[in-house]
Amino acid sequence: MASLQKYANILIALDGGILLEAQSVDVSRDTKGQIIETMAKGMAGVSPGAAFATANIKNAVPMPGIEFNMDKHVTSTGVPNVVELTLFIGSGQVLTTKGFIMKDTVSGATNSPTGYSFEFTGQFAAMG
Repeated sequence: MASLQKYANILIALDGGILLEAQSVDVSRDTKGQIIETMAKGMAGVSPGAAFATANIKNAVPMPGIEFNMDKHVTSTGVPNVVELTLFIGSGQVLTTKGFIMKDTVSGATNSPTGYSFEFTGQFAAMG
């Protein structure tokens, strides 16, 4: 019989403040390495690419309004400002990266809670 164990939670911080209304997060880190293939060697190696990280974060919206609002992180002409995204994973792993909030979405439907999501794109970072 397999032994039971506890599993990790994730907390999300944006510019140092914990997002209390966050419901889900998907983070991807992409090296953008380009595979090098040659006729003689086949797969010969990888050429470094412009690595980056992306995060999609979904939030609940309480009655007072959206906890995190993209408007605070862009100029009046829509140019994004640099923000710091930190994920606290389990009991010790942390991923911190700087980048930009590129897109946000407000959603709502009959018999469904109002939601707010945003997309972050930033620097590739190691998980420590």
